[in-house]
Amino acid sequence: MYSGDYHRELRIPGATERIFGQKFRRYANWIQRFCPPGRALDIGCSTGLLVRMLRDRGFDAEGLEMNSSSAAWGAEQYGVKVKNATLRDGLFEESSFQLVVMADVLEHTVTPLMYLGMVRRILRPGGYMFVSFPDVASLESRYWLCLSRMTGKAWLWRNSHIPGHIWEFTRSVAERMFRQAGFEVIAFRRSQPEPEVDLSLVGLLALPTQLLRMPGINRLCGTQMEFLIRLVD
Repeated sequence: MYSGDYHRELRIPGATERIFGQKFRRYANWIQRFCPPGRALDIGCSTGLLVRMLRDRGFDAEGLEMNSSSAAWGAEQYGVKVKNATLRDGLFEESSFQLVVMADVLEHTVTPLMYLGMVRRILRPGGYMFVSFPDVASLESRYWLCLSRMTGKAWLWRNSHIPGHIWEFTRSVAERMFRQAGFEVIAFRRSQPEPEVDLSLVGLLALPTQLLRMPGINRLCGTQMEFLIRLVD
């Protein structure tokens, strides 16, 4: 699923910046507020833009990407170190990193608690982890579910950006999982994904959800959950 043409649209000059630049810049700035610079690993880094942004902020950052084409693109386009591998390959020594990033990745894993355990092994004592994924109990999620049930059109829910993951999280479920894995939450916030230009029926039906992007509302009701967690000594 994540090989071959996966994220092929990002392997075009300027594409990753256009689609994810604002979001990744926000991630990097927020991480920098809490985590002192050190060695950092972005797991599932795609074409490596966030790795580059972390390097620009003083982190000794590198990436892991299972798609070989995206890994090669990141190394060439952004001049960053991206290994074509997964965390399960065991490439890193214990206590190797000050920071590990899993941005919109953990929900795609079969056993997220096991992955958190692998991250714990490679983090230094007191190390940090940034995690993000959508909230399946958000207002946007409820809007699509309600619309789907009212119309009897299940595809309306399936075609929104929230489902389609192996795991779906709420804030309470995520925080319980982090504690079970030996982490404490030190910061949490919400945001609302940037809208895509979409003139399809789904795109038009999504217009009311853009109210969630208004300043203040996005921090209270945004679909995207962003956690900064720290390894408990």
